[in-house]
Amino acid sequence: MNYIYERMEAGGETAIFDRADLRKFEDYVAANYKEFYGSKAGYEVKKENDNFLVTLFDNPSITMEEILLDIQD
Repeated sequence: MNYIYERMEAGGETAIFDRADLRKFEDYVAANYKEFYGSKAGYEVKKENDNFLVTLFDNPSITMEEILLDIQD
């Protein structure tokens, strides 16, 4: 299974990040501020042990899969 998809939960719009990956996600949001918030995309972060569950809310312009592809090393 592809590493990117292993980090996504069944719903497809929730990803599991460690602290370093959460920082990359936040940097992505900051770098794409106009596109992200212009399309009214929103997200929620929940801490679970040493990981963070990041869920994108329904929006037509961006998916978690696209974000994961953009932030991977």
